[in-house]
Amino acid sequence: MRLDTLDHVRADVDSTASFEQVIDFFARIDEQGRFLHISTPGLAFIGYHREYLPHITLRDLVPPEDAPLLDACLRQAVQTAEVQKCTLHLVKTLTYPRLVELRISPDAAVPGQLMVVGHDVSAWADNEQCLTYAMHHDVLTGLDNLASARHEIERAKREALAKGGRVALLQVDIDEFYRVNQAFGYEVGDRILHETALRLKNACQGRDFVARCYSDAFLILLRDVPDRNYVEAFARRVSDAIQRPYSHDGQTLQLSVRIGAAIFPDPVNDTDQLLNHVDEALALAGRNRGYSFAFYERRPAGSRPDTLRLESDLHSGIRNGEFSLYYQPIVDARSGRVAGIEALMRWHHPVLGAVSPEIFISLAESAGLINFLGGWALKNTCMQLMQWDARGIHLQYATVNVSAQQFRDKRFPAIVREAFKLTGLAPRRIILEITESVLMEDPDHAKELLEELTDLGVRFAVDDFGTGYSSLAYLQSFPLAALKIDRRFISDLPVSRNDQAIVAAIVGLARTLGLSLVAEGVETEEQKNLLLSSGCDLIQGWLVCKALPINELTRKFEAGELLPLEC
Repeated sequence: MRLDTLDHVRADVDSTASFEQVIDFFARIDEQGRFLHISTPGLAFIGYHREYLPHITLRDLVPPEDAPLLDACLRQAVQTAEVQKCTLHLVKTLTYPRLVELRISPDAAVPGQLMVVGHDVSAWADNEQCLTYAMHHDVLTGLDNLASARHEIERAKREALAKGGRVALLQVDIDEFYRVNQAFGYEVGDRILHETALRLKNACQGRDFVARCYSDAFLILLRDVPDRNYVEAFARRVSDAIQRPYSHDGQTLQLSVRIGAAIFPDPVNDTDQLLNHVDEALALAGRNRGYSFAFYERRPAGSRPDTLRLESDLHSGIRNGEFSLYYQPIVDARSGRVAGIEALMRWHHPVLGAVSPEIFISLAESAGLINFLGGWALKNTCMQLMQWDARGIHLQYATVNVSAQQFRDKRFPAIVREAFKLTGLAPRRIILEITESVLMEDPDHAKELLEELTDLGVRFAVDDFGTGYSSLAYLQSFPLAALKIDRRFISDLPVSRNDQAIVAAIVGLARTLGLSLVAEGVETEEQKNLLLSSGCDLIQGWLVCKALPINELTRKFEAGELLPLEC
């Protein structure tokens, strides 16, 4: 139990008995820190017998390095007559330090006495430490991740500028690694990636920094680089390490590798540009069987067509934060209040501007990056709901689209679980959207996966409903929560009897199966009214609000332009 104030604590010990029982540590002390009273749970917490209390003070329970902090807190409490807070360690039974948040307040009813309330925050600190580690490390390999790599690159650049030295950044890319996953399965692929990480660390000999940025791509940062020959020799050593055969069930596998490199200082490059240069160097390395290496070479302005190497731009776009999530409200058509939101991915290319999702989603699938992007979208959506909760904006749910390739990935359930573990969001607040064609590609697998994640609490919706199988038989066989009527049946709804009949049939189907129903692409009042009369209450579209970036949508909520639907 955390307390923000001690105002309700009374001087009389009897009146605080129930209060004391729910606090990890409650005590009364004099201004010298001697114990006058301690609660039974507090005594158990510090691990002493009550007979021993006259022989110790509060300072004796604090390790020497934390003693100045406690002294300052006690002094401030006496001088200001206000509640003072500090977080330090209490040494349980002289052996086990526990991180505790102390609130120290003078007792207005008894001059010279102080009240001390302590809350054990060690578990919270451990969780925060684990979360911080997870945010900066790759779970599979234990290497640093891209976020950590950015910090390391910035630090190495500052050191190089201060000493007049140079650093080199290399990107190591395993060619067509997806074929390993296809041939042997993801478990074998993961083992090979883990072994590759070990080989890279050995090649760096503990002197250089190595990170896994995504999928089968790694970054290596070299400090104190004398010249290009040094970098190229190191790249050859890395390539040799990766091209040594891997073993699996008596079979040997051999991988091909591409390496691109860029050197800092450069006349114009910052960290983002340095990463972009490594991408372009990787593209120059080509796809020769075995080993390909290239340095970044500056080209005259305007010599590179906008759409050339869009796949390479996709890689750098992920690293440079060019991808973002927009959110479109899903509202109750009768009240106008927001029930949930749909997360929609956007790519703002620094040269081409907004790239259509139809282009970059298929590109991400062919490049093997869709699983990374999909996992990122799910985690960020979970975190966004939690952040809105903290600001008093409570939405019932968010929907996140799942591609066919994600759905087929054996690691998908683990990615979903990780998102909830990292963010603490209740799984029932996420609805995963899948298409009819995904369900019917492998119905047995689809049913098994849906049942597994439904047991976790996640819900599923069929997106673009009505454009595929639309069969009552298949709907009954899957644990679904919602249907989304495709926008093509909405645009001509006021004038098309066929569309009106289809919408009415979908509404009836949803009612029969007890499914929620959302109409997409609603742009006019007439469309909305027809949907309401048909029995579809939830709508999504420009009539209410277009998809907006987080800051804009948050402002609308806080300004009262959009109001959450009461739970």
